[in-house]
Amino acid sequence: MKVVQQYWKKARPLTLREALEDCVVDESERGKSFVYKKYYGYVMAVVLRYITVEMEAEEAVNESFVKVFRKIGSFEMHAEEEALEKTFRSWLARIAVNTSIDLLRTRKPTSFLEDTSDEEMKSHTVVMTDRLGVEDIMKLLTRLPDIQRSIFNLFEIEGYSHEEIGAMLHIPESTSRTYLTRAKQRLRKLYMEEFSVSHNIHS
Repeated sequence: MKVVQQYWKKARPLTLREALEDCVVDESERGKSFVYKKYYGYVMAVVLRYITVEMEAEEAVNESFVKVFRKIGSFEMHAEEEALEKTFRSWLARIAVNTSIDLLRTRKPTSFLEDTSDEEMKSHTVVMTDRLGVEDIMKLLTRLPDIQRSIFNLFEIEGYSHEEIGAMLHIPESTSRTYLTRAKQRLRKLYMEEFSVSHNIHS
């Protein structure tokens, strides 16, 4: 009976729960392959929000999965399937974000951070008033400097606080606020330029 169950399990597609259990209990290559193939595109999409160079993004994705399989025993599996999928995606995203940030800081220790004047440090309360579409923002983000793009993603998309971002990037909280303001100002400028060009073409 046990042989039949094992054959049946191998013959049919794995569920996420089974794949995760295989990774934890048996360190199964089948389970790892399932997770890697199913979530590769998702992890890549997260990484590309921070790293725009294709080869570096690929490296960050693979490094993320190495960490995922190393830490998978610490992931708490929710009893409900829908919640399990959601929480696992969030867990994957956190690892991918941290891996991307680490890679940026390692590869660009001097150019990652920009000069910040005292005056700019004091005037970080500007808010973005333009209603940018999500797709527009994602396209324009690739044109921001690494530090601005990273902080915008961490704060606006991932939901980290400036205190948490400062700890991740080893910068003061006020500097994180300044770079977020710069990112929003630059996005607004880029958006207005794109809108103006598009408007002129169609007028």
